[in-house]
Amino acid sequence: MHCFVYHLSPSFLTRAILKAAMHRSRNARLALYLLLVALPCFGQNPSTASPAPGVPTIAIPPYPDTARGLEKLLSEMMKLKKEGDDQTLAAYAESLVLPNPDGWFRSVFGDQRGPEYAAASAPSRSGIETAVPSTLADLLKEKKTLIVAYRFEGSCDHAATAKEYPLLLQRESPVPLYDARFQDSATEVIWQYFAYVDGGFRYIGNLAAYPPVLPKKQSAPQAAQATAEAREKRIRVGGNVQAAKLIHQEVPRYRQEAKDARIQGTVIIHAIIAKDGSIREAHVVEGVCLLAEPALDAVKKWRYSPTLLLGEPVEVDTTISVIFTLS
Repeated sequence: MHCFVYHLSPSFLTRAILKAAMHRSRNARLALYLLLVALPCFGQNPSTASPAPGVPTIAIPPYPDTARGLEKLLSEMMKLKKEGDDQTLAAYAESLVLPNPDGWFRSVFGDQRGPEYAAASAPSRSGIETAVPSTLADLLKEKKTLIVAYRFEGSCDHAATAKEYPLLLQRESPVPLYDARFQDSATEVIWQYFAYVDGGFRYIGNLAAYPPVLPKKQSAPQAAQATAEAREKRIRVGGNVQAAKLIHQEVPRYRQEAKDARIQGTVIIHAIIAKDGSIREAHVVEGVCLLAEPALDAVKKWRYSPTLLLGEPVEVDTTISVIFTLS
């Protein structure tokens, strides 16, 4: 029997059946028969149909949108792996899949960069269901069972690593990102990144701050012309070579907060030097916030002697390293 589902209330059905029973006409008896036959169909929602016989339903409990919530989720998954409950673990792993990734990346990173992040993270995201059991097995083998999660709301978060800070800067909407750190007594492994989407934690992939730019659709002549123009206007020069042309250097301010926390290290900045030797573009590729912000502020004021190609000044694509050391 084929069921046609209509949104009729039980009270409506009851009144219809009683009304039919009170009349003896042939049409009334026919209506009563049709209602009784169709009654089992009413209220059934195809989207919530029962699972196939023999297939158990595994409910994933809710976890709060907090660092402690992610820690609890991953601790439960690690416990399931340790106990060998692969069936329940598979359900947990499936719950990490990001719904509508294209839409989510656009909403967080914008219409231009969002598709680039979605494409770059696709390999790691698509394999999360199969990667979870083996990853947890390796962590258990290495005895990295202490789990510490971090929730990054602002960009300049002191807990963010040198590679995480540049990524946090790329968000166009302040959606929190998470990482999880599995530690033993001496070392840690960082699992990046998670976000809280549609009521649960989802894995969004191990993102780089600057993923490959997606190719634009161009005709062959247009693409060749654009490539030739780019080569003509800009050249790539190594950081050590370009350093010899530096004629004005602002010294980055070493923040007292960084000194007090004994933070030191190298900030790597990607820069485009204009034809006149000024810094036209600059962004942080790697570096913790407390060092990267003053380094970027200083580098933007640096100046180089013009770089010539066949006697004509050209732009330079280069990398600048700024080193902070405590005396």
